[in-house]
Amino acid sequence: MTDMDLGQMVLFNGEALICRSSCRILFFKQMYDTDTKETTWTEYHNIAVRGFVYFIKGNIRIQITTDDLIYYYLIDKVTYMPNLENIMYNYMGCN
Repeated sequence: MTDMDLGQMVLFNGEALICRSSCRILFFKQMYDTDTKETTWTEYHNIAVRGFVYFIKGNIRIQITTDDLIYYYLIDKVTYMPNLENIMYNYMGCN
């Protein structure tokens, strides 16, 4: 994780880290390695869009705003996998 070009970051539910990269949105969670006895942030999912991540603490949704579209994802509280809920045109050009 330390060698990636990460920008904006959001901590979801104290367990999953959602990061904006230059060309995609990355999802990390902490994994414990029993061999090395270390906990590391491991990427478990990514979304190939370039945009900004918005999140309100306590919510189960994230919003990803791109130049053309706004994506709404529900985050599963057990697996922390994002499930696409809705897509809307960004006709106002919000970023």
